[in-house]
This record gives sequence, structure tokens and C-alpha cells, in this order.
Amino acid sequence: MATQTKVNGTSCPWRIYLYGAGFSASRHGVAAESLGRDIHLFAADPSKDAREAILAKFPKATVYEDAEAMLASSAGQQRDIVVVAVPPWLHHSATLSAFRSNRHVLCEKPVARSETEMAEMLAAADSAGRLFSECSFRYLGNGALDRARQLIETGGIGSLYHARFVNRQPRSRPGIEYQPHSRWFLEKDKSGGGTIFDWGVYDFTMFFDVLRPIAATVHRAWLATPRTGADPSEPAISVETHAGAAMSLTLRDGTVVAFDYERASGFHGEPEISLNVDGTTGGLTWEWVPTFDYKGEVDALEQGFKLVHYVDAKGIVEAKEDKFAAFGWEDANLRPLISFVDLIEGRESVALSRNSLEFNFAVVSAIYKSVSEGNPVHVRMNL
Repeated sequence: MATQTKVNGTSCPWRIYLYGAGFSASRHGVAAESLGRDIHLFAADPSKDAREAILAKFPKATVYEDAEAMLASSAGQQRDIVVVAVPPWLHHSATLSAFRSNRHVLCEKPVARSETEMAEMLAAADSAGRLFSECSFRYLGNGALDRARQLIETGGIGSLYHARFVNRQPRSRPGIEYQPHSRWFLEKDKSGGGTIFDWGVYDFTMFFDVLRPIAATVHRAWLATPRTGADPSEPAISVETHAGAAMSLTLRDGTVVAFDYERASGFHGEPEISLNVDGTTGGLTWEWVPTFDYKGEVDALEQGFKLVHYVDAKGIVEAKEDKFAAFGWEDANLRPLISFVDLIEGRESVALSRNSLEFNFAVVSAIYKSVSEGNPVHVRMNL
């Protein structure tokens, strides 16, 4: 249950402003309701259908056609959060407007389309003196990740030397097989990028939550857009649907870990999902995201997420399996706002800090930069 603070002698409830009123915004609205009874919910969207849908779901919400009017309706307070839940090409302008209104900002992923946009958004957060985060951490809060980090930090697999993440889905392209009505996913100027921006941001947030690197080098990277018979005639696909990178991650203790990364939403080949962390005395793999099969999601919730710890037992590889409480898509969609509130309140939170937000985005951007320039790209976290 949310608590209240005092501002000038009066109670100050949480006020949540949904910048956009589509599907993602509605999930954040449900999260807002979970904060407690005395929550004020606002939403703005130029679409009449979207406004009517949000009102049908949240009858007590105050709805606007114009987002600027919503933000100007009252002065910003410490417990005000603007949730930017519009397509990526609007994230930059929406975030700048939200910070000008003196409110904290939680932005949907991908947070920006370019390093320039990101730098301006971070500068706006600094100028406003408000917190800024984005939603790529919605799959954290998983005990398997915490256990993996603990095993690594306590020497449970020896010295790390290699990590591998592969997720190859032959036909799961946003804008075609998934959310076919949202063709903007296919246009780089609107989406910022393809499978790296759509799912890669989740991959890196998850992996970096476990390994906690302070620097990364993209040595080589590649992007591809295989064609299929299901491709639309309009718009032309200008984003990658298959990508990979050979990287190295520098951990806090100076260890350098080779990291092989591959992600595909559209290609011609065999599907594969593989996650490994290799050390000199053991290895790890774990589950971290609900299955896309809804029947399977129920099974996952019953069985829990699995972590496997591989060790040597007298010359034979022994697998030690642990299971942790799982969560479904609803839990994952509620996590961003709830965790961001925890961050604002100074409680323990999986919401990305300013440094992690900046570093993770820089690593994703480094993959594109390495491809365009044909050279290695190095990124270091601000500590």
C-alpha cells in the first residue's frame, strides 16, 4: 500500500500521468492502481478510441486529448510520475516535456532512437532534478538471476572467462508476425532499430544485472534482414531482424569475459535458445522470461524458473538444479512502475539507476556503431 508524504502541510498522493493511452499505457494503469487507494491517474492520447478504452478500464482517470494540456493542468510534485507509453519516435519529445513539467519520467523501451536523443533526455533529467528510468528491467526480480549473481560473486564457478546468449526465433517479427497492425516497428526512423532495440535491450539488462560489468567492447558486430514471403510491400523493412556481436565485458574485479551474443526475430533456420556463463570450476544457465505460450505460462508458474549450476564431480560434470518462483506477463508488465516508485522512495529496487540506464543504452548503440564504422567500439560506465 502506498503511503503519503506532506507537502506544505497537506497530504501528497502519487499522481501517475500516462503519456499515451494504448495497450502499454493500460498495463501501467493497472500498476498504478496497485499502489494504493489514493492514486490519481491521468492519461492523454489524441485517439478518441484510445481515450475511451482507457476510461472504460479506469473510470476514475482524468483523460486529455492533448498531453501538453495534461502536464500543464497542475504544478509538478515529488510524487508525480510521467509514464511515456507512445511509440519510440515520440519518446524524446515526450520525455523532454515531462521533465519541463517537473516530474519523474519512466519511459517505455527502447528509451531513445539515438545517442543524441539519449544525451538530451539525460540532460533534461539533470536540469529538472528528477529521476529517469525505462522499462527494460520488467523481467528482473527473478530469484534465478539473484542466485546466479551470488554464485559468480562467491566463486561458485571459479574465474569467469566466457558467456553466451543466443535467441533465434525464425518468425516473430514485430509489425509482421507479432503486432501486425504496428508497422512502425519495421521503419528505422520510427523504431530506432530492429530486434536489438525490441528484445536486445531486455537481454542486456538481464545479463548485466547478473554480471555487473563496468565496461564493454564490441569487437565485431553484424546486422541482417532476411527476406520472406510474408514481408509487406509497404513500408519497406529498414530494420534488422537478425543480429549478433562478439564482445568482451570487464567486471568490477578486473576480470574480462568474452561474450557471444545473437538475437533473431526473422531468419531462415533452426530456432535456438541458449544462455551460458562459463567459469574455470563450473558453469551456469538459467531461465529468465515467461514463455510466449500461454498454456506454457501456467506450467511455468507452477514449476518455477530453473537455474542449473554445473560443477566437476571427480571428473564428471554434475548438474545441480534450483527452482525459483516464476512470474507471468501480467507481473512483468506491472514491475516497471512499481519498481520505479521504490527507486523514488529510496527503497531497494530493480529499476535501472542513471548509470545503468546510460551504460546499457551505450552498449546497445555500440553494436550499431561497430557495424556502421567497421571498428571495435568501447563503452565504460560512469561510476
